[in-house]
Amino acid sequence: MHDLLFAMYMGGPDSIQSIQPFLYNLFTDRDIINFKIGRIPQQWLAKIISTKRSRKIAPEYEKMGGGSPQLKYMQSLLEKTEFIYHEKYGRSLDTKIGMCYYHPYIQDTLKSIDPEEYDNIYVISMYPHYSYTTSGACFKRFYAYMNMRPFERFKAITHWHLNESYNNCLLKRIKSAAERLEVDINDAYILFSAHSLPEYTLREGDYYARHIDEQIKLLTDRLSHSNYSLAYQSRTGPMKWLGPETRDVLKNLVAKGVDNIIVVPISFVSDHIETLIELDDQYIKEAKASGASIIRSDSLNDSDDFAEAVIDIILDE
Repeated sequence: MHDLLFAMYMGGPDSIQSIQPFLYNLFTDRDIINFKIGRIPQQWLAKIISTKRSRKIAPEYEKMGGGSPQLKYMQSLLEKTEFIYHEKYGRSLDTKIGMCYYHPYIQDTLKSIDPEEYDNIYVISMYPHYSYTTSGACFKRFYAYMNMRPFERFKAITHWHLNESYNNCLLKRIKSAAERLEVDINDAYILFSAHSLPEYTLREGDYYARHIDEQIKLLTDRLSHSNYSLAYQSRTGPMKWLGPETRDVLKNLVAKGVDNIIVVPISFVSDHIETLIELDDQYIKEAKASGASIIRSDSLNDSDDFAEAVIDIILDE
């Protein structure tokens, strides 16, 4: 009675020195960002961008303790998942992590797995919404390995944005944010902020924006809330990205006198540079300086209820 959960993510730099190689790995992957200039020129451009950008954002990583907390939260979350799984079902659950762009790499972790040891194998991307640039990038590496050393059986979970347990976690944090603002949720303005993608991904049929819209409808219906909007953050590079931009939307809301704003990082399950620095230290700080009453809903990170939701997600039929 022994099961395995293999969880995948893009990953993040765990030190100041690893920022540049992480960004280089990211910007050379033409599945996630295609500069439309050919493979070799993109590698050359990625070297320039990653070197320049790593110097620029190093102070931001210093503020977070010298690296992204993403892997730390993921490890802690999965440890809790193992414990709850055993307590709830009386079965042992091993959890392993694989990343696309930095250690531990997906392929390296898969090499350490003997599928014959397990009765059930669950393979999940920690991105709730499917995009070929995120979940797709993870599963592309997974299936590439399967072509060499296939598992006889496994369950792949490519998206889970409508899972009830997961959305209950988010609803709890949105309501908590309203309590911290000391307002009724109906008197708050909710700004959902999602990581942006290049616009061409939509033209190529990507599901990401559709999944974001589906989840926001589910959440706002559950809240019976109509005072909200969606914006996108974290654009990088010269191409056109999904908008409007979160920073611009916040500025417009503040200029119009909209108050009691709750920012919900809808596409992020754990804190990292996009939440701790881009949202908290930049955009929200700017809005507060302009007099707005504004707060961000807490990330799920390694919380107990999220660990329980992960189990519900992998077992959901």
